[in-house]
Amino acid sequence: MKIIPGTGDYDKARADIRIYAYYKEDLNAVLEAVPVSIAKHIGPRLKSAKNGLRFLSQDGVWYSFIKLDEKKKVTPESFRRFGAGIAKEIDAVSADRATVIIQAGKTGADSAVYALTEGTVLGRYDYDELKTSAGDSGDGGKPRAPGPVLSIYDTDRGRIQQKVIERAVRVAEATNEARRLADTPSNMMTPTAFTNIVSAKAKKEGVRVKVLERSVLQKMGWGAFLGVARGSHEPPKVVILEYKASNRKSNHVIVGKGITFDSGGISIKPSSGMEDMKFDMAGAAAVAMTVILAARLKMPVNINAVIPLTENMPGGGAQKPGDVVRTLSGKTIEIISTDAEGRLILADALYYAARTYKPESLIDLATLTGACVVALGSEASGIMGNDDGLVKGLIRAGERSGDRLWELPLWDDYKDLIKSDVADMKNAGSRWAGTIQGGLLLNEFIKDSRWAHIDIAGTAYLDKPKPYFKKGATGAGVRLLIEFFEGM
Repeated sequence: MKIIPGTGDYDKARADIRIYAYYKEDLNAVLEAVPVSIAKHIGPRLKSAKNGLRFLSQDGVWYSFIKLDEKKKVTPESFRRFGAGIAKEIDAVSADRATVIIQAGKTGADSAVYALTEGTVLGRYDYDELKTSAGDSGDGGKPRAPGPVLSIYDTDRGRIQQKVIERAVRVAEATNEARRLADTPSNMMTPTAFTNIVSAKAKKEGVRVKVLERSVLQKMGWGAFLGVARGSHEPPKVVILEYKASNRKSNHVIVGKGITFDSGGISIKPSSGMEDMKFDMAGAAAVAMTVILAARLKMPVNINAVIPLTENMPGGGAQKPGDVVRTLSGKTIEIISTDAEGRLILADALYYAARTYKPESLIDLATLTGACVVALGSEASGIMGNDDGLVKGLIRAGERSGDRLWELPLWDDYKDLIKSDVADMKNAGSRWAGTIQGGLLLNEFIKDSRWAHIDIAGTAYLDKPKPYFKKGATGAGVRLLIEFFEGM
C-alpha cells in the first residue's frame, strides 16, 4: 500500500472508496464534508448507525463512515483503531484508490495521521505465505500485488506531511516483520534460520553482526543457556547486533528471549495449545527489528542487541528437574522446572551484555511467564526494573506508542521464592508471584546496569483478533522501544 498526503479538493479526487471519520456527537461536521446529495441520503441512517456504515453511490464510488470516540476522549489510539477500519474497508471493496477524510481536532494533524497510518499498515498484515491457491507462484508464496493508494485529507486543513506518513509506515512495517518472524512455524524458524534472516536484514542496513556458536559458548561458560539447548538437535546461536550511530561512548543494550519452540522440556507442556509455542521467540524478533529499524531511521543513538536462540525440547540429553547449572557469571541455579527456561537463557545473555557493553541502559523483552498473562491479560506488558527513571520512561513511551506497560514490584520480600537449598537460587518457586520471581532471578545477572525487564507473554501473541491486530503475533516491543529511544 502507498500512503500519501491528499492534494486539492478531496471531493474531486479520484477514488474507489471515500472513508470518513466522524465523532459520534458531531454528525454535522461529517455531513458538511460530503456532497449535499450524499448528506441527505446518509444523515438519518448515520444517526442510528452503531459503528458506521458503507454504501455504493450512483456514480459507482463507495462511501464509508467510521465512528470515533467522543471528541474529548479521542487519542492517537483512537486513530490507530480507525486505521484498522480503513484497512478493512479497502479490502472489503477491493479498492485500488482510496481517500480518507479526518477531522484531527485536538489530536493534531501530525499525531492523527501518524496513528491512522500505523493502524492501517498494521491492520493489513496477514501471514499467508504458506497458503497455496490457483495461480500462485508455485513455491507456496502468493505473488504480491502493488496494493492500493491511500490519500489522507484533514477537513481542518491541517498540513499533512509526507515525512510523518513515511516514518509511521517504516515503524509499522518493521513491527510486521517482527510479527512475520514470530508467526513462522518453528520447523522453518529454527535458531539457524532466524540467524540467517536477521543477519541479512541487519547487514543490509549497515548493522554489525556477530554470531556465537555452541563451541564458543561452551568455552565462555554459558552454562544456563546451553543447559536449555541440550535437548534439541537444532544448534543454539547467540546473535549480536551492533548499531553505532555516533562517536559517543554511551550505548544501550536490548536483550530478547529467543526460544524458537518451547515444548517445556522434560517438564513438558500440555498438548493443547502447544502449537503456539513457536512464538516464544517474540522477544528476540522485537529486539532484532528494533535495532534494524533504528538503522533504517538513522536514529542518533547507539543500540546493541544480544539475542540467545535455542529450542527447549525433551530428549535423551535434555536437562532434568533437580539439575544444577553454572551460569556465565559463576552463580548456580537449581532447575525446578525445565519449562522455566526463558530466565535461564536470559541470565547468561544479560550478564554478557552488562559485562561486555557496560550500557547506559539494559532492557530485556521476553515471553517469560504465564503469570503475567493472568495478571494483565493482553492489554499491557509487565515491567520491572532497578531504576525508576528508566522504568517510568518506558511506561511513558508505551502510552505514546500504544504498546502499553504496567509496573510490578521487585521487592526483596519476594526473594525467598527463588531460594534454593542446593544452589545460589532456583529457577522456579511456588505458584505465587510468578512474574516477579522471573524478574528477581534476572536481577541477579545485570551487574551494575540500569535495567528494565519487560514481560510480553500476554501481548506478543493473540488468540483472538484486536482492532489492528489479527490473531497471531503482534510485534510487541518494536513500537515501544523505538519511541523510547527516539525520546532520548
